[in-house]
Amino acid sequence: MSSSSSPTVGAAPPDAPASIRPRARAAAVRGWNDALYLVLGGVTGTAIFSLGITLIATTTPLLVLIVGIPLAVVTSTILRWCAELERRRALLVDDVPIRGDYRPLEGSLLGQAATMARDPRRWADALWSVVQFPFTLAGFVVAVSAWGTALGFITLPAWYAAVPDTDVVVGLFDVDTLPAALLVALLGVVLVPVAWWLTRAATIVNLYVVRLLLGDDLKARVAHLEETRAGAVDAASTELRRIERDLHDGAQARMVAVAMDLGMAEERIERDPEGARELVRGARDEARRALTEMRDLVRGIAPSVLQDRGLEAALSSLAARAPVPVTVDVDLPGRPPASAETGAYFVVAEALVNVARHSGASAATVEVRRELGELVARVRDDGRGGASAVPGGGLAGLRDRVAALDGILRVTSPEGGPTTIEARIPCAS
Repeated sequence: MSSSSSPTVGAAPPDAPASIRPRARAAAVRGWNDALYLVLGGVTGTAIFSLGITLIATTTPLLVLIVGIPLAVVTSTILRWCAELERRRALLVDDVPIRGDYRPLEGSLLGQAATMARDPRRWADALWSVVQFPFTLAGFVVAVSAWGTALGFITLPAWYAAVPDTDVVVGLFDVDTLPAALLVALLGVVLVPVAWWLTRAATIVNLYVVRLLLGDDLKARVAHLEETRAGAVDAASTELRRIERDLHDGAQARMVAVAMDLGMAEERIERDPEGARELVRGARDEARRALTEMRDLVRGIAPSVLQDRGLEAALSSLAARAPVPVTVDVDLPGRPPASAETGAYFVVAEALVNVARHSGASAATVEVRRELGELVARVRDDGRGGASAVPGGGLAGLRDRVAALDGILRVTSPEGGPTTIEARIPCAS
């Protein structure tokens, strides 16, 4: 009879250590990220509160005068920069970016001031600059007190004897011997999970305040997603019609011409061999042109160099074919997700087409970075400027393509140039 052993009830599975270690490591990383987030928040929160109070108190009385308008624009711009900094800082502890969509600024200074005054996101920035202070300060105190106490207790055996002529007093204990210091160190180990949970709770509260004041309203967010998904469907339909048109007007027409030339050559091959050879040569040239057009069409749909060698090689290939000198600067720690990579490629491709056709530029630069959870692609040129994402235009279609990836496309192109097209596409880390 063969004997078989059964696992003891309540015993840990054989692979328990292997499954526990990643969770413990992730918990440790989260704890340190929470502490870093709260400590930085105490510094930035105090600075932003002081700056916000000063700007608001200075600007508000001057709004009745002409000088108050440009000062209000400057104040709103600075507070927006502070809000963007906070949104990026939140990525230390939350993988989901906090999005804040602002109304685009166009026209004169007075028109920009009016747009800012009607934008609820700007008012939320101003409110947040003041309201955040007690929460960030409380989070700073919690992080420093909790982790400072736990780490101070743990390291006490290493430094208690260095305190001259006095005993180290911890709570109700006089720590003047090594056993007493080791006992306090054991208490510090017990306090580590307490510090972890305290900083986690403070982080959640701070994130809630940030998302409440600096994030998009849920209804507006749902409406935005519905709009971008509809735009993605429209963009796909437009792309399909373009492919069909290019095939019908280009490669298909050339292949029909090849078939006709070969048919005529077959009829002439006996009575006019030279004419038949000429027709065959013409058919061969047409076939080559058809293959070139089909290759370009396929490259536009799914560039193989992008899939095989990555974004840097694909953008270098685009730059080499551009009629305007293009400098490419790609600095990525690794390959982004395929959707973000493809989106950035098409942004750069369309932007370089616009540079060649409309800008009158003598040079352009392409810069791609991965910044705090986003893949950022910037295309700059020294052309005449004046570009805008008008409905039905190429930049509008590009904006819809980026929005379908939950990204943002910004076009900065004053009259006289330069022009900067920046796409920010969420990119999971």
